[in-house]
Amino acid sequence: MKKSNVTEVFQAFNEINSAFGGLTEWYARGVQESSGLTLKQRAFMSIACDVCEQTLYGPLEFHIKMALENGATRQDVKEAILHMGVYGAYPKCFETIARLKEIYTEFDKKGLYLTGDKVSHPKPEHNWILDTDVKDGLIAFEPQYGDLSSRMAGEVWGRPGLTPMERVYISISGDVCQQTLSADGPFPFHANLCLQNGMTQKQVREMIMYLTVDVGFLRVWNALEALNAHFTRLDSQIAEPLAGSRK
Repeated sequence: MKKSNVTEVFQAFNEINSAFGGLTEWYARGVQESSGLTLKQRAFMSIACDVCEQTLYGPLEFHIKMALENGATRQDVKEAILHMGVYGAYPKCFETIARLKEIYTEFDKKGLYLTGDKVSHPKPEHNWILDTDVKDGLIAFEPQYGDLSSRMAGEVWGRPGLTPMERVYISISGDVCQQTLSADGPFPFHANLCLQNGMTQKQVREMIMYLTVDVGFLRVWNALEALNAHFTRLDSQIAEPLAGSRK
């Protein structure tokens, strides 16, 4: 959805229901645009939610077009869905890929988004799962689970098509959608990756607020509570050595 096409989208929503259209326009012009994310990044996050929720018709096609019209290739979109095989379950990924093939067949008939097998980004030089201490932490949690999950996650995080940060945004979307928000789970790890790569705590919060329409107010509320608790723990860990140095 290029910015020039936003008005057409709002008109389509208003044809469904004027109250729904008005709420959608308010949200898009307020909460979504304050997130600081590009339209392509937002599209990838919404696609991740579509995989988890299995909203494979109206919303999925809309988010795919939004990604393709804002710099993504067809293969990039497929890669966003494949990433959710680890974070959203492979059966859901299978169903989404099946639907993606149908959507791409319709695009072919209309001559739309003919990007072939091109990807926007090469394979990353540094794997954020296998080349860090994440694998050791997973194995320490439970050896067999840790070995399997680190190999599976390491495979997707090492693939071309998406930047590592795009994979972080997609992963956080899966966390919020599925409410995997425990203090020892993947959610704090993904939040830390945001902070370690230049985002502020405020920007992480706004990124999660973007998901309100995709996953609902209650799940975003829970995610923000978990995020605030995590940030409090991080801040206290920073404050303790400083307090000790003043003694």
